[in-house]
Amino acid sequence: MTHFPERWQTAAQAARRRPAEACEMPPGLATRVLARWKEAPEESLLEVMTLLSKRFLMASALLFILSTALAATQVDVTELAPSWIETPLSTRMLLP
Repeated sequence: MTHFPERWQTAAQAARRRPAEACEMPPGLATRVLARWKEAPEESLLEVMTLLSKRFLMASALLFILSTALAATQVDVTELAPSWIETPLSTRMLLP
């Protein structure tokens, strides 16, 4: 298998040898594009904002869930309980 620069050079040389073709749009393409653009319904700003806000809400919820899961894996639960609290000697000590 040849290296990328060699393949690139051979492809570039082959492209240089190929005769240039005229790149023209098909007849009537601009008219069809403009007609389709005119037919499309106009979206209101409220519709666009609703669509974008739904996407933003879903993305932020996903980010929140992922960051919460990552934080939960990083926390050592045994360190959360203070060491100075001990278990009571009897249940009578808890009652008044």
